[in-house]
Amino acid sequence: MTSNQSHKAVVFGSISIDKIVNKHGEFSSVLGGSAAYALLANKKDTCELVGVVGDDFQKNHFNLLSDHSITTSSLTKLDGNTFCWGGEYKDDFSSRKTLYVDPGVSESYLPNLSEDSKNCPYLLLGNTAPHLQTDLLNQMQNNPFVLLDTFKLYIDIANEELKALIKRVDLFCINFNEARAITGKDGTNLIEMAMSILDLGPKSVIIKDGENGSHFFDSQNNFSIKAFPVDKVIDTTGAGDAYMGGVLMGKINGKNIFESMKVGAVMASFCIEGIGIDGLLKINEVEFSKRLEWISDNHTS
Repeated sequence: MTSNQSHKAVVFGSISIDKIVNKHGEFSSVLGGSAAYALLANKKDTCELVGVVGDDFQKNHFNLLSDHSITTSSLTKLDGNTFCWGGEYKDDFSSRKTLYVDPGVSESYLPNLSEDSKNCPYLLLGNTAPHLQTDLLNQMQNNPFVLLDTFKLYIDIANEELKALIKRVDLFCINFNEARAITGKDGTNLIEMAMSILDLGPKSVIIKDGENGSHFFDSQNNFSIKAFPVDKVIDTTGAGDAYMGGVLMGKINGKNIFESMKVGAVMASFCIEGIGIDGLLKINEVEFSKRLEWISDNHTS
C-alpha cells in the first residue's frame, strides 16, 4: 500500500528537447523523451514523473509536465542544457538517422525518488541509461510491478548492466530491431527470439513491431495485438514510449496484460497523429473507446 493513495505509479526516463525532420517539415524545440511520452499517455494525476531538465527547459513544457504529474518533487532542474536529440525520418517512417545527441545535464544526474513514491505499486523504467534505471529501482521500498524499456545504444554500450536489470523486471518491453540486437537472432522466428529474451530472466516480454502490432510472451502464454490503422502518420517519435505508457495505464486500472496491450496500441495510434507529444494531447474519450473497440474486434490472439 502506498503512503499516498494518489501515487499509483512512478514514470522514469529521459526528458528531452527534440528536433524532428520528416516529410511534413522541420520541427524544433519539441518536447520529447521516453518519460514525457509515457507520462502523457496516462491520465492526469495518476503517475509521478521522475527525471531531469536543464535551466534552458521551456516554461510551457515544464508547466505541461507539472500539470500532468502528481507532483514535481522528483523532477530535478540542474544548471546546464536539457538532453537534446535530433532525428530525420525517411518518408515512409521505416527508419531514421540521428542528426545529433547532447546528453546535457542528464550525464551527471542521479534520480531521487520522493518519499511518497517509494511504495508505488507500479514502476515504469523508460528508455534511459541502465545504471540510472537500476539506481531508481533500488530506491523502491516495496516490490512494485516493474516495466522496463531500453534502446539499442544501451544494448551495445551497457549490455552487462542492462542484462543484470532485466532479471529483476516483470515486463520487458522492447521493439523488434532491439530484440534482434539483444538476442543476436535475425527475427525470422519470433517465438524463438522471444524465448531467448525470456532466458535473460524477465517474467514476461512484449516485442513491439510498429504497424505489425505487438506480441506478448511469458513462460506459459503468447498472443498478439494488431496496431490501429492510422489514416495519416505525422510522426512516429515516441510511439513505443506512448505504447508502454498505455500498458501501464491498463495495469493501473486493473486490466490484465492482454487488455492493457490494447490500451497501449490505442495510445501509440494517437501519438503518431501529431508531432512529438501533440497527438497525445488531443485524445478524447469517444475516439479512444472507438479505437479500443476496433482493436478488440480485430486482435490476432
